[in-house]
Amino acid sequence: MPRKLSYFVLIFLPSALLIGLGAWYLRQTDDDVAMVRLQATQELAVGLGANALTRHLDTVHRDLRYIASQEALRVLLNEGSPAALGYLTRDLIAFSDAARFYDQIRWIDQTGLERVRVDRVAGAAVAIPTERLQNKGSRYFFTDTMALNPGQVFVSPLDLNIEGNAIEVPYKPMLRFATPVVDAAGQRRGIVILNYLGRTMLDEFADAAGSLSDDITLLNGEGYWLKGSDPADEWGFMFKQSLTLGNRYPEVWARLGTADRGQLQTSSGLWTWRTLNPLKSGEVSSTGTAETAGPSQGRVHQDNYLWKAISRVHPQQLTALGTETATRYGIIAGILIGLLAAVSWLFATSLAERAKARELLERLATTDGLTGLGNHRFFMDQLKQHWQVFQRHPAPPVGILIMDLDHFKGVNDGHGHAVGDMVLQHVSRILRASLRQTDTAGRIGGEEFCVLLRGSDLDGVRVFAERFRHQLETAPVIVGDLQLTVTASCGGSTFLSTDTIPAAAMQRADAALYRAKAAGRNRVELAEV
Repeated sequence: MPRKLSYFVLIFLPSALLIGLGAWYLRQTDDDVAMVRLQATQELAVGLGANALTRHLDTVHRDLRYIASQEALRVLLNEGSPAALGYLTRDLIAFSDAARFYDQIRWIDQTGLERVRVDRVAGAAVAIPTERLQNKGSRYFFTDTMALNPGQVFVSPLDLNIEGNAIEVPYKPMLRFATPVVDAAGQRRGIVILNYLGRTMLDEFADAAGSLSDDITLLNGEGYWLKGSDPADEWGFMFKQSLTLGNRYPEVWARLGTADRGQLQTSSGLWTWRTLNPLKSGEVSSTGTAETAGPSQGRVHQDNYLWKAISRVHPQQLTALGTETATRYGIIAGILIGLLAAVSWLFATSLAERAKARELLERLATTDGLTGLGNHRFFMDQLKQHWQVFQRHPAPPVGILIMDLDHFKGVNDGHGHAVGDMVLQHVSRILRASLRQTDTAGRIGGEEFCVLLRGSDLDGVRVFAERFRHQLETAPVIVGDLQLTVTASCGGSTFLSTDTIPAAAMQRADAALYRAKAAGRNRVELAEV
């Protein structure tokens, strides 16, 4: 194959290089266009997500104004009769069933006591009995709303609902819209508050942008995740954790936190963002609190109540974008190069086939067909080459090991030559697994194997031989129900600078082998040098 390729390359390479350079140039141009298209897509994604949020906020704002102006509420505030309370309750139940995305609709009186509360339970509006109504006088949304003038609207931070002095599980993202209410005499009579199920808004935000972005998130003004690609990142401020974008990607937040919109590409990906201001004119918010009771830390100005809609294209996706372009032009270039290759290949094939035939003949002449090891001729050639190198450079030493299977004739006579062949293949597998890249092994006789160990003195030969002997002894040959334990006798030696022929070391190793057999077999003997 290398010779075939060499002829092929001489014919093929110059033209293929020109095709490749042209494809590379076109790919670079297309990459630039693809990046511009990707940036525009991500801007559209955050725009769609931001519009979905804005639509929901506008709806809740209108609904709050509508409920606060209800005739039933006006009568209740002025008269306070049980009948008026019943009328308002029925109206709020009907309104909740129509809207379907308010977790709670309440009138809380000036003392903080819930007087009317309609919850959504299992998809239906339910009026909460009087005995279960709670006092919310210590909650920030009540105190902050009561501090407003009539007509002003309080919008809470988007946080998790707290029920019974604990964060409700499963989590309920909640956005509270509230406004103070007064009676005919202008006396404050508490607040009307809508607990909007933020999950609806957050899911629609993700759906609106999700068709264009695989990673769309929503942050509050402090960089906490309100909607994240990983739910474990969300609502860190409710648990006093430091899970913010600024802590995780400070270089991104340094830009994103100070600019209303933009795009930024860093090692963490391509970031696209847009800032939303949920508060309208006349609306007020506060810092809120994650505590189950207690005031907020103060009002938040309209310009400081921020959400950040963010789309992120991960580095792997950017790499894949380039890969897609490369694949497209790779296919085009591949077709052209393939045509060129076909012609070039025809010229190289005949020469390569001749070389392949020569190599096959040489391999058949040097390889033992049964074990795949070198045959006797190959091993003796290697012995001669190693000896010639050793004569010029005696370091490193070269060891030689001869191994003969014990009682192999009994295997052939007792179990047949097919089993004997399996034993020889089993031995060769163990031997090959023990060889280093610099070692050479061969089968030089029926059950006799030899190994040249470059860099091994007598101690190294002993270590190799003992390891091989032990592995062979402890790894029986299994043929059906038959289990044969195979052992070998080993004789080892090394090249000597005084050797005059390559076979001298082999003769010493052979003599050591006979001593091993005479001493009881399944052992290692070394030549005395």
